[in-house]
Amino acid sequence: MSIRIQRFDEHQQMPWKNGLGITREVISRPASDGSGGFDWRISLATVGTSGPFSIFAGIDRTIAVLQGDGMQLTVDGRREPPLLMASPPFAFSGDAEVQADCLGGETLDLNVMSRRGFFVHRMTKTGVSAAQTFAMTGDTVAIVFRGDALVTIDSMRSDVGLGDIMVSEQVPFEFAVEPREADCTLYRIELTAVFDRASGSEPVA
Repeated sequence: MSIRIQRFDEHQQMPWKNGLGITREVISRPASDGSGGFDWRISLATVGTSGPFSIFAGIDRTIAVLQGDGMQLTVDGRREPPLLMASPPFAFSGDAEVQADCLGGETLDLNVMSRRGFFVHRMTKTGVSAAQTFAMTGDTVAIVFRGDALVTIDSMRSDVGLGDIMVSEQVPFEFAVEPREADCTLYRIELTAVFDRASGSEPVA
């Protein structure tokens, strides 16, 4: 079983595509057709000022707020409900023009992006108020933590906190979470290869 925990400080930092901020990339898969870019990517971003999101043509996106006051998103001219820590993950097209207006101070958000026609993704948010065991499918590639907790996988035990991420090589597994504080939440990220109509083949996950 290939599972590791990547700490918040270990995530690779890089500038936004539009140059207006910094993203911490957790894990990504290079484009399978050799065109450059990625088939999918998981990242964390700290948003401190209002401004536009980068446009990613042909990409589907999902975003969730892990910490901070949140944002007000306007997507292709449509004003969405405020995106807060209490909000469910929000999915939108990377082709859209998105304006993000900060609702206070800095916000730490979780982003998942997948290349349309090659992969589909799903982000699921779960609050953990008591010790609980989770069974993950082979499509699960990452578990993102918000709030301190003790994680147990077989004989491995590890403390985790905000922005720490458990990365799996897409194999089924089970793990237990014992929350250390009231606001313990985890985000499960699943990625599934889909049939590519353009090439007539199915990408290998």
